[in-house]
Amino acid sequence: MDQISENSIISVNTGTRIMGKPFSVFLVDDDKMFLKSMEHHLQHKLRRNVKIISFLNGEECIKNLNQKPDIVILDHFLNGQYPSAMNGVSVLRKIKEMDPGITVIMVSGQDNMQVTIDTMKYGAYDYVIKNENVFLRVENAIKNVMHSIQLTGELKSYKRWTRVILVILAVAFAAAIVSYFFHI
Repeated sequence: MDQISENSIISVNTGTRIMGKPFSVFLVDDDKMFLKSMEHHLQHKLRRNVKIISFLNGEECIKNLNQKPDIVILDHFLNGQYPSAMNGVSVLRKIKEMDPGITVIMVSGQDNMQVTIDTMKYGAYDYVIKNENVFLRVENAIKNVMHSIQLTGELKSYKRWTRVILVILAVAFAAAIVSYFFHI
């Protein structure tokens, strides 16, 4: 699907997560060329493990949070082409307010320590500077998040099975006690 609207979604690529659905990644940047290049790079490097949806502004990203992205790659300076658009920190704060479980990776051309501190303070997972290594750094950050999400899912599964086994053992133990005392 290509270019749905000038200000919203640019494109969607889908893939398959090794164990279940693919990871959902929102890319948000007002620079179309950067957005398409990042999308192409991630789709090539992460193969079928991601579903990527791209947005030209933060407002469209926020409108689509009901799609429950796992990761949002968010540009810090989103109002370059649209002066009335929300900036990246405002979008970050809104995302975290709506769903604190979404991992946000902030991307910016600014190598400013205060900007980095502010984005981390508001809940960004990482801050990546747009330089010659930006694609690789974002790719690695996404891989780290994907690994963390998979481990968290496995841990939840192990806890669930542990509870089931404990209930079965408790019922078996109770049955053994009842049988012993009542000679059933």
